Amino acid sequence: MGCYSSRKNNDYVLIIGSPGSGKTNLYKKLKNNDQFSFVDIPAMDLEESIENREKFINDFQNICENKINKKRQIVSIVVSVKFERTDLMKRSLLSVIKYFHRYLDLIIIAVTHFDQSEDQDEDKNNLKQQLKFILKNNEDRIVFSQNSNQNDNQMCENLLKIIENVKQNKQEPFTLKDTIFENIDETQQQNHLRDLFQGFNNQQ
Repeated sequence: MGCYSSRKNNDYVLIIGSPGSGKTNLYKKLKNNDQFSFVDIPAMDLEESIENREKFINDFQNICENKINKKRQIVSIVVSVKFERTDLMKRSLLSVIKYFHRYLDLIIIAVTHFDQSEDQDEDKNNLKQQLKFILKNNEDRIVFSQNSNQNDNQMCENLLKIIENVKQNKQEPFTLKDTIFENIDETQQQNHLRDLFQGFNNQQ
């Protein structure tokens, strides 16, 4: 169902990623902070099978409906991606972010396993240039995390500052409305999926 760190009256931040993206290690580094309650969403792969897709949608609906209320909101979505070939990273990110296109202003990209980089300064600059189009050319919402055996204190501090900035500047609160995760009947859901994939294919 997913793990979450509970802090009284703190807003929620979702950590989402495809299988093997390093999101759980990222969650472990962030869960004890005092500013936000982080939620480790189960690995997201809606294209593997209909059964897995329906299970994820149902689980995600339950998680979000339990979190969203008048006092506490979901203020940001951190999408994790493992450091590897840039084209594979783009594919992994787009496979997740396309379902949250309405909330691009809430999304932060976290590149994990970045200690595998042989030239971190150069790779940071290159990846920011290559990935910023996903975030409306805002490279400030891209962070880099070391592997699980690293403390990553500086990354955590930077990420919390970015989340706070996203929270202050968000245009609308996160809800499931007008996404494929909205609780609607099966016909409406199929129409949402059809429109989503048509729009995505037109952009390629």
